Amino acid sequence: MYIFNSLVLKIASRCNLNCSYCFMYNLGDDSYKNQPKFMSEDTIDAVIEKAKLYIIKNKLTTFNFLFHGGEPLLMEKKRFKEMLQKLKAIEGIVKGLKVSFSIQTNGILLDEEWCMLLLENEVEIGISIDSTEESHDKYRVDHKGNGSYTAVKKAIDLVKEITKRADVITVMDVDENPDKVYKSLKSLNVDSVNFLIKDFTHANFPYKDALDYNQPYADFLIRLFDLWFDDKEKIDIPLFVGYINVILGFANFDDINSNELKSLVIETNGEIEPIDSLKACGQEFTKTNITIKNNVLEEVFNSSVANLYFNESMKVCDQCNQCPIFEICLGGRLVHRYNKNNGFDNPSVYCEDLVKFISHIQNKMLDVFPDIEENEIERLNYKEILAFNKANTFSKLENENLKLYKKAI
Repeated sequence: MYIFNSLVLKIASRCNLNCSYCFMYNLGDDSYKNQPKFMSEDTIDAVIEKAKLYIIKNKLTTFNFLFHGGEPLLMEKKRFKEMLQKLKAIEGIVKGLKVSFSIQTNGILLDEEWCMLLLENEVEIGISIDSTEESHDKYRVDHKGNGSYTAVKKAIDLVKEITKRADVITVMDVDENPDKVYKSLKSLNVDSVNFLIKDFTHANFPYKDALDYNQPYADFLIRLFDLWFDDKEKIDIPLFVGYINVILGFANFDDINSNELKSLVIETNGEIEPIDSLKACGQEFTKTNITIKNNVLEEVFNSSVANLYFNESMKVCDQCNQCPIFEICLGGRLVHRYNKNNGFDNPSVYCEDLVKFISHIQNKMLDVFPDIEENEIERLNYKEILAFNKANTFSKLENENLKLYKKAI
């Protein structure tokens, strides 16, 4: 059984933006419509009680609550502050425990009062903004179709001024020029940029029928990486730092890529679910019918979807197992492997991009650090790896966990 150390609290199930690529609202799962708009007081109280029991049982010394949505700042400030105080009080009950808070927001509602509230309660702030104004306003629109870049940039400036730190996440737009993207992100004066890739599955990947796929995501990332690597005044890009550390042997990729396995999601109605990006897999895919009021947290592992998710997450298809760079990428993110016919028993839709991108970074490390011994890392030819993988494509057709899940639904 997995031991998790974080709960993602969906304190609001609606959003004041309508981002076209959002897995919550626009990738085929509209179950949010049946959710309460906000998490109720008794649900929050149940979260506190069940989290406390879980922390004590597993002798945890740290635990994080991530406030998410929808848009979490749609909750009234007074209610939000009271919730923080209740959650923080767990420290007084469990000896030696450190509770931490973080929030992911689109930034539209961030004002000085919100910033001070979050700062005073040591809530780490993550703001979503896409790479350039043009890209952002193409995808991250309000419900009238208006772009939101100007409002979000203003929020980032305010957070930086008040808290002295600004961290953002940005979804890659490979139609943009990487040089322009890097310049735009640096101009925001943020401390870190975490790049995300759109949550496509094998069912909706835009290039799924392409006979001659040319790895556009890899090309975008390679140029961005080179710009960043050569920049003497770098911003922190965890994606790049993570791969460098793995390639040089300073970390394992499962340490970096398994954060989603260390969290559970609590929906506004109190339902306990695996990570919410799996909503991209289909209608009500993440539903467990296990609730924070009626069950203890670990009972989620008895549900069919959690059984599928947690058992399949660290397993990969035969092609991945035999891939020369498997120990670096470990098959990529789980949602990107999903196919309704055989679950997660597939390479990532971004497999070719990962091979090309990782090969570039590894070769770059050899160029920059010539003293690296050849038996530690070797120069990679991504075309040879792609050819090897295509020659070693296997299919198990069906797996037992998927059969159980299909039977349950």
